[in-house]
Amino acid sequence: MKTSNFYNEERATVIENLTAIVDSAKAEGRELTEGESTEFDSLNDKATALEAQSKRAASFEAINAAKAEKSAPVIENTPKEIREYSFQEAMKAAYSGRLDGLVAEMDQEARNEARYTGQSFKGIAIPSSILTRAQVGTAAGNATEVMSWTDQLEQNLVLASAGANFYAGVNNMKFPVFSAINSGFVPEAGGSAPAANGTASGLTLSPKKLISIVNVSAEAMVQNAGIENALRRNMAASVASTLENALLDTADVSNAPASIFADAAAGSTAAISAASLLELETTVLGNGAQLEGGRFAYLMDMDAYKLVKTLAQVSSVSPLYDSRDKTANGYFTFVSGNVAASGAAGKEHALFGDFSKVHIAQFGGLDVLVDPYTDGGVGQTRMILTSLVDGDAVQNTTAFASLIEA
Repeated sequence: MKTSNFYNEERATVIENLTAIVDSAKAEGRELTEGESTEFDSLNDKATALEAQSKRAASFEAINAAKAEKSAPVIENTPKEIREYSFQEAMKAAYSGRLDGLVAEMDQEARNEARYTGQSFKGIAIPSSILTRAQVGTAAGNATEVMSWTDQLEQNLVLASAGANFYAGVNNMKFPVFSAINSGFVPEAGGSAPAANGTASGLTLSPKKLISIVNVSAEAMVQNAGIENALRRNMAASVASTLENALLDTADVSNAPASIFADAAAGSTAAISAASLLELETTVLGNGAQLEGGRFAYLMDMDAYKLVKTLAQVSSVSPLYDSRDKTANGYFTFVSGNVAASGAAGKEHALFGDFSKVHIAQFGGLDVLVDPYTDGGVGQTRMILTSLVDGDAVQNTTAFASLIEA
């Protein structure tokens, strides 16, 4: 992906060429020739496009820089007991039924925390202070820094990569939403103020229960030191995938967060093309979305992604998809198997919009429950992990437009 500096340098070269055309005409005391006028207009359009690409690249650079800062484990100021907490030890305690030491202390902390979040626990409780802090793990017998579970969760969210906001260890969250705010000029004296027909409402995120089930052999759980990192990583990936499956499906999923895709404005039913993508963009911009300050991008399923890349290969002029930048029509493009998971097979699905309007939250702690019976006959212990999550978009119907191929 090209950097904002690259676009700035390209634009500077274009501006130099523009200036040379104008200076040449001035030096000869004449107007621009027809050929010079055509070249000037073309270069001017290119300079404008490069400026927009630079701003988008800078926006994503800022997002990635913030993520890098979060994902770099900083543990020297973290209490020793938090740094050395082990998910594996928590599961051992749940398996044996014996709760002591650090696992017992953190279990009590999570239950105290639950007085404010309303969360209930059936098994071993892991508090948010553990989930949101980098910790010490082991690899080849050596102590290593391990990214926090919530940072791993965010890293697995394609929506976060596209610009969505992620919050960890929170209680209920509410975001203000304003619509139809009226402004107008009035005389110095007298006159009437603009009609006050604007409304203020709110988007509320509240905990939705998400259950993850993993089978672990008794031997692996007790003996394998490497299971700790693998367990955190795979659990975070599973939670992220299930959450995005609900947020990006073509219809709402029962008991899950509302689908951003389903609630988006209907943009196009045509196959992926320059025209259909432009229709998505104009739908969003026509609904009043502001390019400045937004994080506009495309999110596609595999069918749409394959076609947009195929079109890029056969197009000789102004390709639809730029493989180096990973952009379609100049906007950063992301692909996920969770987009329109229940949509018609073989049909293309895409979402365009301002992903800064998307808010995703993880609430409270984790509940770890052990079931040694269901798969006990094959030597497996079932671990049931319950997390609380939610997500939605502010001004969803105006900030996003969907493409669902008919």
